[in-house]
Amino acid sequence: MFTKLHKNFATHIIVKMKTEIILKSDSFSYPTKAERKEIKKRIPKISRLDIAYISAFIDFIENSEIENAITKEDIYWWNNCLNNRIGKLNETYIYTATHYQRLERSKLHEGNQKHTDKVLFEYYVEIFYYYFFSTRDVLGQLLNIMFDLRIDETKIHLNQNFIDKIKSENIRFELKKFLENTRDSYNIRNAFNHRFTPIHRDNRAKKIITKQEKSISFGTAEEIHIEDYISDIENLMKHLSILLNGVDKLNIE
Repeated sequence: MFTKLHKNFATHIIVKMKTEIILKSDSFSYPTKAERKEIKKRIPKISRLDIAYISAFIDFIENSEIENAITKEDIYWWNNCLNNRIGKLNETYIYTATHYQRLERSKLHEGNQKHTDKVLFEYYVEIFYYYFFSTRDVLGQLLNIMFDLRIDETKIHLNQNFIDKIKSENIRFELKKFLENTRDSYNIRNAFNHRFTPIHRDNRAKKIITKQEKSISFGTAEEIHIEDYISDIENLMKHLSILLNGVDKLNIE
């Protein structure tokens, strides 16, 4: 995935307010071994459920009810999918943090390197929000099977209504806390998917309506600063760690 990405970015041109900036291929590079090592230290421990594979066919042959046999195998595969999401989320965090750090350093120097780092930072920020909330949704799928909620997988939404159906009081508490702590971030995710992209400066004119008259505003462009993104991303990693470390109790409940 990442090799293909860098090939696509071999020569990237930014046109902004009639200014053309050419980013050459030699300004693009992967996180170094040292960068990876340093950033990995900041990733909080995220527990992964250790669920053994049980073949539905073998389990059924050995006299298990067919529904029960299918459920056991489904739990394994949804957990496998969750672990896959967590791995990709961790990797995306490393890339995002790498380009944030490089961007901060490159601001102090002349040249176009800071433009490359900004393009890549913004690219991985958007991917991070995708993988984070995808991880959250896959966890919902796993909990649906484990607690036998029998909700169609196309209708799973990890919201308060879903949480209320969970039988474990401890898990309900952890999920509710997680939902509250990530609500603002979910709005950012929705902006990436459905609204004016938050990493793009919002220069749109605003119409102001008062009781007396209508007016139009051309104020300072609205934007979220990169420091706010990295702070939010680190917060999300922390809250996911707290949640999954709590959900890990499912193995013994």
